[in-house]
Amino acid sequence: MVDMSQAILDSLTDQVALIDHQGTILFVNKAWIRFSDENFQDVCSNYIGLNYLHVCQENVKAGIVSVLEGKCSIYTFEYPCHSQKHLRWFLLRVTPLVVEGGELCGAVISHINITDRKLAELSLTRKEEHYRLITEHSTDFISLHTRDGCFTFASPICKNILGYEIEELLDHSIYIFLHPEDQAELQGFLKVAQFQTEIQTITYRIYRKDGSYVWFETKLKCLFTTEYQRDEFIFISRDITEQKNKMLELQAETKALKQKIYTDELTGVYNRRLLNLIVEKHIQEFQLHHQPFSLLMLDIDYFKQFNDTYGHVAGDRCLRRVAMSIKNDLGHQDFIFRVGGEEFCVLLPNTTEQEAAVIANRIRQTVESLNIPHTLSQVSPYITVSLGIYTLMQHEQQLTIGALLERADRALYKAKENGRNQTRIYS
Repeated sequence: MVDMSQAILDSLTDQVALIDHQGTILFVNKAWIRFSDENFQDVCSNYIGLNYLHVCQENVKAGIVSVLEGKCSIYTFEYPCHSQKHLRWFLLRVTPLVVEGGELCGAVISHINITDRKLAELSLTRKEEHYRLITEHSTDFISLHTRDGCFTFASPICKNILGYEIEELLDHSIYIFLHPEDQAELQGFLKVAQFQTEIQTITYRIYRKDGSYVWFETKLKCLFTTEYQRDEFIFISRDITEQKNKMLELQAETKALKQKIYTDELTGVYNRRLLNLIVEKHIQEFQLHHQPFSLLMLDIDYFKQFNDTYGHVAGDRCLRRVAMSIKNDLGHQDFIFRVGGEEFCVLLPNTTEQEAAVIANRIRQTVESLNIPHTLSQVSPYITVSLGIYTLMQHEQQLTIGALLERADRALYKAKENGRNQTRIYS
């Protein structure tokens, strides 16, 4: 009879074990041993004589104990147990082991493979979710993509939005439909999004079949599939071309407005309003990182006499030529501002006193080389400039824009007092 019972248990494909009141394994069938051999290598950890409760997580242990103590007639627990090649789910079932006379002497442990049922449930859930999304968002373009971006599903609205039939998209990479400037951004975005649990949002341009493009705002999420180690993305895309174009127009208008606010209308260089903002920013940078910067104040020599001789129209033309020549002579990190009638200020970030002197003399020579005639000048037959330099190199208790400009202006005054067409450093 014992041999018959053994043969019956060994014929089962489910893994079966018997345990006593303390959880010690009394018996296992061949399916239990075979599964342990294939998956754990260390058979002894699940074998006769060892305590099964010691390898259980706390909630499972509590369920088994409740059966062993007669508090419940059955305990079940579903769990995944995926191998390197397959997705697998099992149902742990614990039932009382009752001998003749009704005595409870242990429990029967069985692990039942429920993978087929679980996969069917997941597949059905996935399909239901897809259909639900398509129904609820029928005005949006719904698509599924592999991890490398290929279309595996496209909703019919693609014909209206993009002009493509569904068949023209399937098995093709989304990247071949994207604006070239947006391809790398979407690729990088998907590499990160596959590890995110929240819905992600990105905007990009996608070409229509007629060659034009639309702006898409896409909400996407990485979905788990039932195939081994594969994920796919669901895209819910909305045409936001009209809104995007309005936003771009607004940005262009804002940029133009800022340009107008901070630009001197006559010369085209920056004005005093922007000077205050930028110098304040560099003062803060200096206090944090002690990076020196220099200010140049420059003035066109005998400009009143130039206007008296050649007229204000010629004077305005002279101001524009001088301003543009100085601007073109500066580095891309430097700034020139018009701060008065014929007075300009140049900001030189990360520039020492000696470097500023070299730049100032180059500016002076550049202006004179314009060969703008000035017959009433007392220093040259052509337009010239005088320059004053102040370099902020040491920390001071009270740093103000006014104080810095005043020091550069004092150096300019010395240059004019000493004969003009020269550079002086504040001391």
